[in-house]
Amino acid sequence: MANSIFDIFRIDRLGKGIFSKIIFTIGLLAGVSVYFCPLGDTDFSRFLAWSEAAFENMELFMTTSPADLPLTLGNYIFMLHIMGSYFVTLLCGIVYCGVYIRQYRLEHKKEDPGDSGYLIPPRFLTPLASWKLVLRMVIVFCFSLIIFIPATFSVLYLFLIFIIILPYIGMYPACYLSGDTGFFGSFAEMIKVTKGYYLVNARNMSLIVSLLFVGRWLTSVLMSTVPTAAYVIGPLVDIFLVLSFGRYVGKVYCRMREIPGGFKIGN
Repeated sequence: MANSIFDIFRIDRLGKGIFSKIIFTIGLLAGVSVYFCPLGDTDFSRFLAWSEAAFENMELFMTTSPADLPLTLGNYIFMLHIMGSYFVTLLCGIVYCGVYIRQYRLEHKKEDPGDSGYLIPPRFLTPLASWKLVLRMVIVFCFSLIIFIPATFSVLYLFLIFIIILPYIGMYPACYLSGDTGFFGSFAEMIKVTKGYYLVNARNMSLIVSLLFVGRWLTSVLMSTVPTAAYVIGPLVDIFLVLSFGRYVGKVYCRMREIPGGFKIGN
């Protein structure tokens, strides 16, 4: 199992490796753009001063409406830029997952045994056509764009619940982008295919999420000492771990199709 865990982080092992380098670069540029080419106004001094006053005077905090917050239009644009960079990074992981599954099926389309040694059911060996995969990626992009902001705030307040359901919702992009089920059918399928794999998925997904938080913490430490390095290292760690997450989801999805229910796993 140790080899499998290490393989999660070998994000360059996707076909000839060109696609993984391109998508890694896109995610990295989206992250560093927030620091080196920020859109809008990065000066939040007025808002910070109001925050300090609001903590000392709860009445001020309770009576201030969102419209009265000392934030300029430029501040809102900058915050949208930050959220946009996170969204692009997340989307890179989803795209990586879809391409990984298609590449895996192209390599095993002659019904050769999969990585586990088990014969893959033929109906799960049909690679999705390129144009269909792109179309599904566009649909996932639009759907993710709609739920991204509310989901972000929900995670902040319901983090424990998020960790519990992550092994299920993390499988949705794989179920849909693989072409095995439709948009709505993938919601039921993501629960069905996880049967027998919940604990191992929870462990490995939590490992990647934990590394992501450790990376963010180390980046915050670097911010106070070597800020220029932090501007690059932070986004680099983010895109690397997000692609690792996408690789794991794609990899384990293919395995779950080979061995439904997780029986006879020699790990």
